[in-house]
Amino acid sequence: MVPDTQENILVYCLRRMLKPAIRFCLRRSLHVQDVIESVKVVFIEAACDELQANGQGVNVSRLAAMTGMHRRDVMRIHKESSISEQPQGLVNRVIGQWQQDPRFTTKYGRPKVLSFEGENSEFQELVKLVSNDLHPGTVLFELERIGAVQKSRSGVRLVVRAYVPKGNAKEGYDMLASDAADLMNAVEENLFEPVHVPNLHAKTEYDNVSVDAIPEIREWLLREGSALHQKARNYLAKYDLDINPAADAGSGGARVVLGTFSLAAELDDKKERGRS
Repeated sequence: MVPDTQENILVYCLRRMLKPAIRFCLRRSLHVQDVIESVKVVFIEAACDELQANGQGVNVSRLAAMTGMHRRDVMRIHKESSISEQPQGLVNRVIGQWQQDPRFTTKYGRPKVLSFEGENSEFQELVKLVSNDLHPGTVLFELERIGAVQKSRSGVRLVVRAYVPKGNAKEGYDMLASDAADLMNAVEENLFEPVHVPNLHAKTEYDNVSVDAIPEIREWLLREGSALHQKARNYLAKYDLDINPAADAGSGGARVVLGTFSLAAELDDKKERGRS
């Protein structure tokens, strides 16, 4: 029997975390060579991020030492890497600001219908508060494309609570990757950096539910989950200095995340009940 050393435990955890990703690869006809090359690229990206976050210079020797990769691979990937992802979540941030900022809500707390024509429109002001990276017209086009807003003579109206990508694989998987990173960080903090109040990490599961009830259950989970997030947004907005700059809450810069998901589906095989 292999002793439960710290290294063995971490390798075991790594394999468990990789298993869903490998199942994804098998379903999408990605082979082990694709995985190996992707792991090398991500190792270099992550190592660069770590060095830069600590104010240290990035060079091949440091990257090779941190990752355990051959210098030739490090040089090839570091030199050729041109991955520059746009910050994700801009659409959701615009929607969230619109829902919570008193400047863009009615006295009853509902999103206002905003003017959108001209350089000084309310919609332009909203987008510029969130980000200057994209032109407000581009953001409005994207909100229209996904069905999040409706235009009328009186202005543009928000018609969704949150953005859920449909049919756009890249956006959907970007959200999955971001959510997975936040969950991993939350669990790691609970395990290795415990504080008086731990991060929420909860899951509710039943594995012998009536198949006929699945549509009703999906609707209930979506409705109640959306209500929970609306309640959380109302609470957290009081402390967000972008939305409430007059808040007496000290300096800004902290990040708070509440993530939820639901899955209600008939299992193809009872053996899947214990899969992870």
